[in-house]
Amino acid sequence: MTRATGVLSWAGNAVFRRIGSLLLLMLVLAFMPTGAKANCTTTGTTPVTFTPPTTITVAFNAAVGTVLYTSPLIAPTNPPTLTCTGTTNYGVIDSVGTTPGVGVQVYPTSIAGLGYSITHNDLTTFLFPYPCCQLAAGSYSASVSSSLQLIKTGPIVSGSVLPAGQIGYWQFDSGQKIETFTLANSVTILDPACSVNTTPINVTLPTITTGALNAVGATTGTTAFAIALTCSSGATLDVQLNFAGTASGITGVLTPTSGTAAGVGVQLLDKNSNPVVFGATTLVGSTSGLTSIPFYARYYRTAGITAGTLTASATFTLSYQ
Repeated sequence: MTRATGVLSWAGNAVFRRIGSLLLLMLVLAFMPTGAKANCTTTGTTPVTFTPPTTITVAFNAAVGTVLYTSPLIAPTNPPTLTCTGTTNYGVIDSVGTTPGVGVQVYPTSIAGLGYSITHNDLTTFLFPYPCCQLAAGSYSASVSSSLQLIKTGPIVSGSVLPAGQIGYWQFDSGQKIETFTLANSVTILDPACSVNTTPINVTLPTITTGALNAVGATTGTTAFAIALTCSSGATLDVQLNFAGTASGITGVLTPTSGTAAGVGVQLLDKNSNPVVFGATTLVGSTSGLTSIPFYARYYRTAGITAGTLTASATFTLSYQ
């Protein structure tokens, strides 16, 4: 009886071991498809190269989320093929910042306050961070066009430069890169500190008689005007004026762009009543809030005079430090 009992006991252990081995084998088989998800091969990596403007100006007080630039759809160069034997994960990896979490479509750049997004196939379908999405088994050609968006994500230091080169890449499981997203040139971001309150600025000079300009070089009808701005605190501002018509050859004098009068132009003066030197930069100084840059305009006789009307135009350029 004792020996029989021992035999039954060992037989039970043997069965347990065989069942355990069978279960182990089944578990191994069950995990094999998971390993196959990453089994993809590609014939290469293709660049998608964007050529944004070398300088992008942010609108004054632009809100966070403002799209500063959208490229046209760009097709990959020499599209490779990706072949996967099972389901694989994919998504974008950021090269110039920290890859955000799954579901976020704006990636940081090396410039604080500036992000980018990549659209795919159209301008509304976005590529999300790896491993956001899955692709079924099969072969695929990386031939779909993409677009780049540059987006304001916070305060930007004016003059910041986003360098040329790779900004991100499209990755599949096992580290395959099928597309890289590249800037062909660097981009300087200008975030203006001031906005012009009124443009164009129309200045009406008084009606005069030809006798008021009795000789070449005579002036009359001096009229004050100003460039009115709203500025951020602490902005250091420069201004430059240029003629919009033909140069008269006389300092600060605009040749009329239209009208019936002859022999007379319009001379611009700075706040100290000195003739403006066109093309020269003048320091305005530190600004804050409502800011006004004063000027004067007056008639200037340039030759034999004929009565009539005239219109003259100038342009101004503001720069910030």
